[in-house]
Amino acid sequence: MKVPGSWRRLGLFFAANVLFGAGLFYHAFLYNFYLDALGLGEAVMGWAQAALTAGGLIALLPAGILVDRVGARPAFVGACALAAMGLALGAVAARPAPVYLAGVLAGLGTATWRVASGPIVMELAHGAIRSRAFSWNVALLVGSGAGWMASAGALATWLERAMGADRVGGLRVALLVGAAATGLAALVFGFVRLKPRASADGVRPAGAERAPRLQLVPSGVSRRFVGAIGVVALWMVAPALVLSFFNLYFLRAHGMAVDRIGFLFGATHVVTALVIFGSGEMAARLGPRRLLAGWTLLFAPALWLLAGVEGLGIAIALYFVQGIVSPATNPLIDQILLERAPVERRGAVSSWRNAATEVGGIVGAGVGGTILEVVGFDGLFVAAGALAAAAALVLIAVVRRL
Repeated sequence: MKVPGSWRRLGLFFAANVLFGAGLFYHAFLYNFYLDALGLGEAVMGWAQAALTAGGLIALLPAGILVDRVGARPAFVGACALAAMGLALGAVAARPAPVYLAGVLAGLGTATWRVASGPIVMELAHGAIRSRAFSWNVALLVGSGAGWMASAGALATWLERAMGADRVGGLRVALLVGAAATGLAALVFGFVRLKPRASADGVRPAGAERAPRLQLVPSGVSRRFVGAIGVVALWMVAPALVLSFFNLYFLRAHGMAVDRIGFLFGATHVVTALVIFGSGEMAARLGPRRLLAGWTLLFAPALWLLAGVEGLGIAIALYFVQGIVSPATNPLIDQILLERAPVERRGAVSSWRNAATEVGGIVGAGVGGTILEVVGFDGLFVAAGALAAAAALVLIAVVRRL
């Protein structure tokens, strides 16, 4: 009876994450089109993404303390509320200032959700299933993103063509639908039973009754460990440079319609999800460190080949390849760091690990928009590939030392 109960809790948690991701995928796919329809430029698009990431950075350390002191449940529920409010505000904002404010609010919720998710998986999954659970969580998010993005493009197009909405109005309604789905994630998560501040084996560690303090370096975590998280931040800059602009790339460089781009992104996510399921199985058999090395070294060549490509078919194939790497490496990094963290400090470590993602995202999104305006897509892909190659080599070396 214990195993089915664990599977039920994992399934409900995965379902809540899928719902939470709806608003994020709607936003990620449609928001540049929305800002473009409002007449705002690429720099605003890049800094809107940077604002989303900045909000996440602000929330990370408080979110880690919240998870360690109070538990993952209030952190997750609060994350749903904040993210839904930010995404809804972004759907009605029409000027840069409220656009950036909405991004900060959505980022607060998104980062809190990410910080809470790692410790939740550590509690719900044990033994050999843990490597699979980390990858399954990401795979389900990515796979469901296929449906969310395809439906986002189809909904916006249907509102414009069949319902007579103008371009801004159709995009706005679709974005609000995604925000509502994110808010509903809290309802599903309410059925997941957790043991507050429990260890991975359900046993409260000695001294855990004392709430952890906010520190520059969390107690029990070596400076070399924190240095590894810093290298993760460097690695995260490379995909962030290009991630926010692929919708514009296919629109401008290849003349694809918005709904066709939505289905392309959806198909990419289906393939990526299947690959990540396989990656989780390989991590369980070979170990996460070996697999992390292989994935990180694949990213740069794909971007370099993408620069200068004229044929749509080749561009799509390379987009598939580079798009797999970042979501495949994230659960491996999470597992490597959290398994080496003290149980009572997993919330803090998760916050620092996600801080690496947010810092990389801020730098990448903001700088990526500026690079795109100056040198175009080819220059952006070359620059991101060069950074990815260097960061991958450093990350592989640092992880081995851990």
